[in-house]
Amino acid sequence: PALTLKIILSINISNVNWTLIFSYVFSELIIYVTALLIGKYIFNLKWNEAILIGMASSFANHLLFVYPIALNEYQADLIHPIVAIIGFDVIFLVINLIILDLIKFKNLKLKNIFIKQFSNLPLIALILGLTIIFLDIELPISIHRALDFIANSAAPCALFAAGIILSQKLEKTEIKISNLIILFKIILHPVLLILIIWNLDNIDFSLAETTIMVASAPVGLMALIFSTQYGMNPNAITRALMITTLFSIVTVPLASMFG
Repeated sequence: PALTLKIILSINISNVNWTLIFSYVFSELIIYVTALLIGKYIFNLKWNEAILIGMASSFANHLLFVYPIALNEYQADLIHPIVAIIGFDVIFLVINLIILDLIKFKNLKLKNIFIKQFSNLPLIALILGLTIIFLDIELPISIHRALDFIANSAAPCALFAAGIILSQKLEKTEIKISNLIILFKIILHPVLLILIIWNLDNIDFSLAETTIMVASAPVGLMALIFSTQYGMNPNAITRALMITTLFSIVTVPLASMFG
């Protein structure tokens, strides 16, 4: 949440190419729905498990992987798309959590489920960040330093947690599901996005470079974080996270060549 807030505060909404962002979101939704349906009807997973497979196959690790790279290598106009995608993914995450809550808590009223989302820390960070931007609030330097300190701890904590889960033994089905996530996340998603951009005359590939890098990024942490909370063994997602992180050392630089 601290990292999300820090990044949202850096965006200049007027400089965002919304056609490019919606192209990414469209490709993300195609990957999400396709992986979800394969998980449900080919692997015979429960709906909550299939949704988490869809999330793992489409949500990228833009916060801890692509954004730090782009921050050091690119100018602000190529970083803005990454920040906008992060904002959309937080909203998409909330929608998924509402659906997962409806599945898990069948007797819970929809109103209560919506209210429950305001304990969702990434959503709070997004709302707080946008509020500060629109009201043009100047934060004290002490808060900026605190955000930096907390944000810098995110990656080590996430890797530590993933390492613990990786110590567990995987079943054959979990390996197959993991391979599905890997295929969708770092191969099919960037290829699909490139094809979509290719067919849009008003998007210059030089402006889409970092967006394609996000599509080529490893599995994001959100599906892993919420898997145990919503009744799914996290082994397959954790394995996919580790392998896609290794593969992304190659795929992300390759994606940048399309700029």
